[in-house]
Amino acid sequence: MYDLSIQRVKKWLSDNKAKKVLIQAPDGIKAYLENFIESLEKEVEVFISGSRAWGGCDIALKEAKQLGIKHIIHIGHHGPVRVKIPENIQVFFVPAFAKISVENALENNLNKLGDCSPIGLLASLQHVNQLKSVKKKLENLGYSVVIGHGNLPFDGQIIGCDVSAAVNIARKVSCFLVIAGGIFHGFGVYIRTGKKTLILDPYRKKIVDIQKTMEKFYAKHLYNLAKALEAKKFGVLVSTKPGQYSINLARKIAQKIKKHGKKAYIIVTDEIEPETLQNFTFIDAYVNTACPRLNFDNEDNFKKPIIGAKEIDYVLENRLADHKIIDTLHIL
Repeated sequence: MYDLSIQRVKKWLSDNKAKKVLIQAPDGIKAYLENFIESLEKEVEVFISGSRAWGGCDIALKEAKQLGIKHIIHIGHHGPVRVKIPENIQVFFVPAFAKISVENALENNLNKLGDCSPIGLLASLQHVNQLKSVKKKLENLGYSVVIGHGNLPFDGQIIGCDVSAAVNIARKVSCFLVIAGGIFHGFGVYIRTGKKTLILDPYRKKIVDIQKTMEKFYAKHLYNLAKALEAKKFGVLVSTKPGQYSINLARKIAQKIKKHGKKAYIIVTDEIEPETLQNFTFIDAYVNTACPRLNFDNEDNFKKPIIGAKEIDYVLENRLADHKIIDTLHIL
């Protein structure tokens, strides 16, 4: 299912004289690690992180330190995101390109593209290696295609908190086609650009227009913001994940809340999950300073309103009429 670059990993471990290694991977890739792990165990002592790995912002540095491990294999992401890796720890990033073909999904759903041209072509990391072949196929069919380039290493690459590859070409295209499993990556593109966004999903073999789904999500989010207007006690959420840790921002938000005559409590945790927050029964609403996608993509899972760091002013000043969909996420 995924190219885990086993030979490159072995060479890196050998070159760096590693004796033990910590393997970290997203939940969706963990099921495919068995052979990879067994191959490495012939040469080094292997430890597997059972924690989630949301991105390059979420490197298992604390686990490595506690285990006395100096080498981490981080699978599924391109590199560190807002993380300074300590000098005594080395991290090897394995992109885990998907081996699944996108050809069938594209050929069987061309009617979904309609007359959309030029097309902005983008992909999650697992599919950036397929962008050129998809571009060529679309051009042979008469479409004009542009592959964006942003802050990330690969042309056309987007992640949950950085869709600069889309933003940089938004004025040049009529719509975006995002190669990815599910709609997560397309959400960010639609929010930041406002352009029609289609998902080419090779796993479901479909092309999906996400506009109606986005409109439903945004309506629910506005409803939660309206509920937050009535809040008197706010929990300001801080994640200890190395690339999401924003304690100074949390302090500023807490001070702002208090100036408006309301109470603010800074809550620190690694994973921000509904189960973690349900015990704080005295809190009326939460402000998220961690992963910007949390307060939009997953808010149905939380029993109380959870709003983004950029949105607190709209709530405190009762200015929801000025709110726009782009305000939901502080992404690039």
